Amino acid sequence: MNSIEIENKLNQSLDEIIFQLSKGNKIEGLKNGRLWMGFEQVKEWKSRFGFQFHIHSNDHLIEHKPHFHLKKPSENIDCRMFFDGTIYDCKGGNQINKRTKEAIEYFLTNPNIQSLLLEFWNHKNPSQKCHKIP
Repeated sequence: MNSIEIENKLNQSLDEIIFQLSKGNKIEGLKNGRLWMGFEQVKEWKSRFGFQFHIHSNDHLIEHKPHFHLKKPSENIDCRMFFDGTIYDCKGGNQINKRTKEAIEYFLTNPNIQSLLLEFWNHKNPSQKCHKIP
């Protein structure tokens, strides 16, 4: 999988969790396999909530750990986060709200997402490769 495919997969997966929460589902419901289902016309995916994952090329480790940038340009959100969901800082001027933070923390508990993030980091930063998430 190339970096664009990985980035799109991450964006789509987080968007789906936030969508579930917007429909009244709770993190506990998601953990128990409960999903809100509705009928929509099949179309190409487009972000409903505007969050974007970024891992910059030739970035650096922070506190000896890889990180990603979670951005939402429409709300001036630009936060650097570790792969466990800990926010390192937010430079965009706005913070991530509590419900979205809970969605991100839940999202990052998925081992497949952790693997995608690690692969994304290693694609973008070949000189700073990580073999496991610290």
